[in-house]
Amino acid sequence: MSTSATKKKLTHILIAAIIFAVIAILLPAGNGLTEKGVLTVALFAATIYCWIFVGVDWPSLLAPGALIALGVMSQVEMLAISFGNMCFAYVLVTMLINVVLEDTGVIEKVATWFITRPFCKGRPWMFMFMFMFSIVTLELFLDCVPVTLIYVALADRICQKLGYEKGSKFGKCLIFAVLVLVIIPYGATPISHPGAILVMGFLQGIGLEITAGQFMAIGVPFSYISMLVVLFIFKFVVRPDFSNFDNFDPEALKGEDKPLSKKAKIATVIFALVVFCWLAPDIFKGFAPAVAALFKQWGVVAAPTLAVAAMAIIHVDGKPMISVAKDIHRIPLGTLIFIVGVQSFANTLTHANTGVSVWLGNIFAPFAQTIPASLVIVVTLLMTAVMTQFLSNIVVINLIWAAFSPVLMALNAAGGNYNLAAWGVVLCLVANVAFMFPSASVVAPPNFTSGYLENSDAIKYGLPVVVIMYVVGLVGYFVAGIVM
Repeated sequence: MSTSATKKKLTHILIAAIIFAVIAILLPAGNGLTEKGVLTVALFAATIYCWIFVGVDWPSLLAPGALIALGVMSQVEMLAISFGNMCFAYVLVTMLINVVLEDTGVIEKVATWFITRPFCKGRPWMFMFMFMFSIVTLELFLDCVPVTLIYVALADRICQKLGYEKGSKFGKCLIFAVLVLVIIPYGATPISHPGAILVMGFLQGIGLEITAGQFMAIGVPFSYISMLVVLFIFKFVVRPDFSNFDNFDPEALKGEDKPLSKKAKIATVIFALVVFCWLAPDIFKGFAPAVAALFKQWGVVAAPTLAVAAMAIIHVDGKPMISVAKDIHRIPLGTLIFIVGVQSFANTLTHANTGVSVWLGNIFAPFAQTIPASLVIVVTLLMTAVMTQFLSNIVVINLIWAAFSPVLMALNAAGGNYNLAAWGVVLCLVANVAFMFPSASVVAPPNFTSGYLENSDAIKYGLPVVVIMYVVGLVGYFVAGIVM
């Protein structure tokens, strides 16, 4: 790290320390807020600043340690809600499964299968539809990083074969589709997606437990609607040049793919069984409630944990399908550490001994009671849609949830009728409509550095997508109330 970068980083750390000190000294306890709550709010504000300007790794480790040192929670309590939270274990094992799926070529094989259907030959809009449909379908079940890298490479290969140069509208469409249609489904299901799991954990913490099927009942349609919106933008705004598309030969592209190996087939079956276990409570609840209850007892961690163990035991060609000791180093550990920090605050801010949720409710509830009920949802989701273009979607989810879930709970206690489960799910969906700037998500940089898409393109084509999906999210809140 250069000297100037080091100075800049240290300056931001100093500012974060000042933020903590100012709030800790000047914010009075009272109105529901305890002395421990004051320290929690001060540390939360300083940590948010560090997450934005310094990084999400060591500040996330600092959070639980500082909360213990400040006496906000005991060591046992803090470790249970941070490192011991189900979100940490879930993300760890699902990322390990994704490593195997990526290594065996399953993701690339499925992606190529979609776009090499015979009916795509000579029909550019059908090809574009299948390209986008495959992105959404795969991303509903997989981690966003491998899907992004595979599709950016695939888009580049297609453009080169058809003779489209970087900067062409055709290339822009392909990469813009990857940029948008990977990150939106990333918040649409709890399968391999930490944001959705965090929201389910938040809801469980306030006594509102929802199933994976209920989450997906809103998230899956939301994702496919976003695909249609992007297709509409391409058709009537971008208007790509398809003059080279006559050169597209699905059979030639398909012929370059290697057949799935034995390891790949076994990995696919194991992953399918994991997904089945997650959806089983909703599948069986109507005709086999005892079976549904069994799978519900498993939660979301048991199945992928057993899957990782199975892949470590099963040997193909004399080697285990996964070497946990080696492959653990290939997963993004920063994401796991980030979850530790997020969960430390998610549970502390709503804990009775801090009084933060009561305090926020007392502050905002009187104002919220003076405006139409639907306007509260409109405002919170609008804030989410704007902030997520600049900040990490998980940071935005955590921040909006921490600030406004106490308000909605206070309003409900006063006779309101806000559906926090529906709001939480839609909050996660809108927070993942994040692609207008490189800082919006972890998958934005590979798209912006591909050479096909400029920052100005993401703003020009992305703004109408954000606006439309925000409106869809508002509608989704009321629809979600039916299934939750």
